[in-house]
Parts: sequence; C-alpha cells; structure tokens
Amino acid sequence: MNHTLNKDTAKQLKEISYEMSLLLVEDDQALIQQLKQFLSRFFGSVDIANNGLEALERYKKRSYDLIITDLTMPLMGGLELASKLRTINETQNIFVLSAHSESEKLIELINIGIDGFLLKPINMNHVITQLLKICQAIYANKMLNYFSNLLEETNAELKASNAELESALNEVLRLKRDAESVKKTTLTHENEYITSSQPSRALNDEERMMLYTRSEKLSAIEFHTAYPFELDKTNEDLEILEDHFNLVLMKADKSINNDTLRDLIKILRNYAKVIELIPQFGALAFGIQQLARTFESTQDPTKVQSIMPMLTLLFDNLEQWRRGIFFYRNVEDIHYMDNSLISDALSLQGILDNEHASSNSDIELF
Repeated sequence: MNHTLNKDTAKQLKEISYEMSLLLVEDDQALIQQLKQFLSRFFGSVDIANNGLEALERYKKRSYDLIITDLTMPLMGGLELASKLRTINETQNIFVLSAHSESEKLIELINIGIDGFLLKPINMNHVITQLLKICQAIYANKMLNYFSNLLEETNAELKASNAELESALNEVLRLKRDAESVKKTTLTHENEYITSSQPSRALNDEERMMLYTRSEKLSAIEFHTAYPFELDKTNEDLEILEDHFNLVLMKADKSINNDTLRDLIKILRNYAKVIELIPQFGALAFGIQQLARTFESTQDPTKVQSIMPMLTLLFDNLEQWRRGIFFYRNVEDIHYMDNSLISDALSLQGILDNEHASSNSDIELF
C-alpha cells in the first residue's frame, strides 16, 4: 500500500469523520488489519468482519455510517452482502473493494446502488480522496436531519407557547371586561360628584383612582404648548423605566424570586412618581402607586408568575400611552387611554388580592 498521503485531504477527512462509524469486511487478515489501523486515524470507530455473514450479524446489532466490503469472500461475498444491506436499509452507504479481474460484477453493483469503488492494490491517496467525498455527503445529510428535527421541535414548542399565550390573553380580556363594568359604575359616581351641590367630602382610594380631572379635550400638541413641564425629561425617565421592566421580564421568564418582586415594586413606584408630577395624570399615578402597594403585600413571589402576562400588557399599554403623548405628540386627547390603563391596574390588584385572600384562607384551614 502507498502511505504517502495528501495532508490537506487527510486533514479534511479527519475533521468531518471523527464521529462516524465504519465497518470493514475483508477475508485477507493482513490487509484488513492494515486498513483498520490506517482508517482508525480518521473515523471515530472502526469494526471488522471476515465475511459477509459475520458483517450482517454485526449490522443487526448496530448501525454504521459507512461499510467497505471486499467482493470475494467465503460464506457470503460482497455482492450478496451489499444486496442484503440495501434490503435492510436502502440508504446505507457502501464502498466495494475490488480487483480489476472482478469487473464482470460491475453492472450488478451499479444496479444495487454502490456509492463507490476502491481498487486493489490499495492506493491510500485514492482511498482518502474517495472517502472524503462520501463522508462529506454523509455529514451534510446528518446536518440536514439535525436541523429538520430541530425545526420540528421548535415548531412544536411555538405551538405550545402560542396556546398558552392565547389562554393568557383570553383571561386578560375577561378581566378587562369585568373591570370595564366596574369602570362604568364608577364613572357614573364621578358625574354625581362633579355636579352634586352637596358639601364636598374626602374620597376613598377607589374613588380617587377613578375620579381624575376631566378637563376640556386637550391634544398632545396643545398640552406641550400650554404647560411649562419638562415633558422631554418625563419621556426619557419613563422610557428608562420601561427598559428596566423589560430586563426584569427577561429574568422572570426563568423564575420569579424576592429580588424580582423588589425590582417590580421599585419600577412601579418610580413610574408613579414621574407621572404624579403632572397634575393631569394624578389619578393614573395613584392607580400605579396602589398597584405597587399591592405587590408589596405579596408574601410569595411565585404568586406573581400567573399575572406576568397582564403586567406585561399593562407596560405595553403604558409605552403606547407615553409615545402618543410625550414622544410622537400625535393624540387628539391626552386622556384617551386613562380609563383603560386604570382598569388594567385595577384588574391586576384584584387578582393579587384574591391570591392573598386564598393564601390566608389556606393558612387558617391548616
């Protein structure tokens, strides 16, 4: 055998075949041992069989990426072995070791679908070149199967996530409908307070939350022109807090602990502090402040996991509200989202209060 190798070809073969398995089938003991020793430098595992019958027994116990078989052997030759292997696995990669004198079997081998031929006497450079071609094809097919399976798994995970998201959104819509009913009742009370000639009295927390200053319709442009607030600074501060919430949200995707809960409380309190500097949004600031207090009374951080979709929706709506009024300044009425945002805050408070009541009930029963 010729042992002078093309180093570049040998290196390429080793890079892609080091995890592949090979079965050598040859009755010439000297030749098969030489081939095994040589090819073990490239393949992750190299098994040997002395004839086709022995090779079939090995094949039933494990699979191989590539099989190299001699043609003329006792008990079962390479032609019969290749035919049986194709019956078991029609995609099995098979190379045939043959001498020039065995060319009469060429047509039959081609009909079976042999992947290639290695002629005796063995030329190692030719062997390496031929093996590189077939191993590249094997590697490409493995990668295709891997990414196909990965795509299927990802699609399955996306379907499951979409189903969970749809369920969460349906729950949000239900809670918002409930809150809308409460809102309509409270707005009726608001009109009574505004038009009533009775002496004024102190409002409770729920009344303060829903009873905000309903001035004449004011566009965002008029708002920025008429009031000497540092509204650009307000926009920047709120945007930073929204970014902080998104960072906490990413961490909370894995687990929610006391640190997560403290971060959420801090963000909600700071958001309320920035808004309450603007009198027109006092009720909204109060609503967010009340939500922060409800979070503070939460003893078990895991209880927050179930409301994260709703809290995320609240911050999405707050971002939309901020952009319309403070950034794009394109809304016709600066109070166009007040009721919706306060309703979101009320819904979240209601759920957390129910969680607290349920937890206290469990403790009493225990």
